[in-house]
Amino acid sequence: MRKLHLGYYSIMKNIQFKLLASFSLLFLPLLASAQTAVTRPIAFPTDPSAVTFTDDFGQERAGHAHEGNDLLGPKMTPLYAAMDGRVTYIVDPEASWGYGIVIEDADGYTYHYIHVNNDTPGTDDGDGGTENAYAPGIYRGAQVRKGQLVGWMGDSGNAEDIASHLHFEIRLNDVAFSPYASLIAALGPGNYNAGTATAASGDINEDKGLVPYGTPAACASGSLVKSKSASAVYYCGANGKRYAFPHERVYFTWYADFKNVKTITDAELASLPLGGNVTYRPGVRLVKIESMPNVYAVEKGGVLRWIQSSSVAAQLYGANWAKKVDDLSDAFFTNYRLGDPVLAAL
Repeated sequence: MRKLHLGYYSIMKNIQFKLLASFSLLFLPLLASAQTAVTRPIAFPTDPSAVTFTDDFGQERAGHAHEGNDLLGPKMTPLYAAMDGRVTYIVDPEASWGYGIVIEDADGYTYHYIHVNNDTPGTDDGDGGTENAYAPGIYRGAQVRKGQLVGWMGDSGNAEDIASHLHFEIRLNDVAFSPYASLIAALGPGNYNAGTATAASGDINEDKGLVPYGTPAACASGSLVKSKSASAVYYCGANGKRYAFPHERVYFTWYADFKNVKTITDAELASLPLGGNVTYRPGVRLVKIESMPNVYAVEKGGVLRWIQSSSVAAQLYGANWAKKVDDLSDAFFTNYRLGDPVLAAL
C-alpha cells in the first residue's frame, strides 16, 4: 500500500543522522525478497472478529511488491502488540504513509503496524492526532506485553482513498516475509471467520492452489465454458484442466449468474483434461453430508470443519443459519477433507 522509499543505511555519529538511519532501517526499508516462511507465536494484532484478510504478500503494488498482509476492518478497531518487546519506532508527526508503530521482540523480529488511525472518532477529518492513533503509554522505547493495546486501526497516509485497514509486516534483519502463517496460527485451530474464509479464496484457482502449467489450454484461465451439445458448465483452471460444478448450489456460491459462460465446440471441450470437481466457496454456505447430522463450515481447498454447537453457527451465519445449510451428496464427499472442528466464531 505504501510508497517505496530508499533507506539511508550509513551509521552516523551525529545523533540526528542516527535517528534518520534508524528510521530508514526500521520503517522504510529497501525492497526485500521474501525469506523462507516463518511462523511466529504472535497474538493476533487486532480484533479477529472485525477483520478480513488474505495472503496478499508479494502482490504487485504501485512500483513495488506488497511486503505485508492487509487486515481490513473498521476505523478505531483496537491494535494489539503481537509479541512482548520494545517499541523501536513510532511515527510522529504523521508521514506520507500515515501513522505507524514498530515493535521488536527478544529474537530480533520486528512487527510493523502501518496506517494507524489519524481521524477524530466518527469522522474522516484527518485531525485525530496521536491521541487517537496510539494508546496511552506507547512511545519510542516503551516496553510492551503480548496482547497489549498499542493503538487503533485507520486509513492514515496513502490509505485515505482506499479503506481502513492494518498493514501488518513481520521482518527479520530487515527482510520481510509473509505474516499470513503467523496470523492464521494466532487465530487458533478452533476459530472460524466466514468473511476471512471467503476472502482467502478469491477465485477457484486460488481455492484449489492451481498454477499455470504446460502449454496454453483451449480456454483462458478463470473462464467458464460449456459445449454446444451439453449444459454442464466447467471452470478453466490455470493448469489447463477443466473443473466441473457438481450442481447449481455450488456454482452460485462462486457466481451470480451464467452470463459469462462461453460455448465452445465439443472438440475443444474434449481437449481439456478433467481436473476434478469445484467445491463450495468457503464462508458462503454451510454443508452437511446426507448420511450424517453434522453441519460443516467450508475453508479453502475444500476443507470441512464441523460446527459443534448451534450457538456458534448462529454467531457465524445469524439466527436463520439452518436455512443456509446445503445437503452434500455422499458421492461428492470425497471432494472434501476434514479439518479441525469450529469451537468459536470470530
